[in-house]
Amino acid sequence: MRVFAECGLRGATTRRIAEAAGVNEVTLFRQFKSKTALINEVAELYARERSEEALPAGPASPFRELTEWCNAHLALLHDRRDMIRKCMAEVRELPQMKGTMRRGPDVVHRQLKDYTTALVRQRGLPLTASEISTACVMLQGSLFADAMGRDIMPDMYPPLRRAGAGYARMFLRMLGADDDAGTAGEPADESSSAERTNGGRAAAGASRRGGPSRSRQRRT
Repeated sequence: MRVFAECGLRGATTRRIAEAAGVNEVTLFRQFKSKTALINEVAELYARERSEEALPAGPASPFRELTEWCNAHLALLHDRRDMIRKCMAEVRELPQMKGTMRRGPDVVHRQLKDYTTALVRQRGLPLTASEISTACVMLQGSLFADAMGRDIMPDMYPPLRRAGAGYARMFLRMLGADDDAGTAGEPADESSSAERTNGGRAAAGASRRGGPSRSRQRRT
């Protein structure tokens, strides 16, 4: 993984990999037969790591469970960020690697979709299988974007210590299952709290009157 992250798929020669592993190149070929087989093993390892962080089969405390899952997934993606970037940059020239590269994301998507489907059934939420899948893709994509873009655009993403909880909360709200998505144990964010409160009051006033608030009309 380290050699792939530093050199990319093309630059990660078997000689470099053997040197980094502290073994003879012949020994490496006896074990894996080819560099493609070795890359496949890396992908399998990533998939196994994701399986170890699986969500429970039956949702008990969705906000806590999803927060822990999001944090674990973010940490793993951050740790593998350089390798993922290298592989994505080279996949156009090596299209045969697409299947290998999707093994980890496929595991993640199945985990999240199975858990979400169980939650939707448990709560009796009016969501179709397609809508569940779309919601899962949106959460998965948000976590991936965070991991890949945080070092480049740090101001775009929530503070890392609160990121998992934030993504979990918004995912549950999107599903309509946010009744337990509180802020227990999280640092207070006074500005966000004020914005939510003021925004809620304005929306409620507009809804009762059937239009914008009077103060906004006067300013207009």
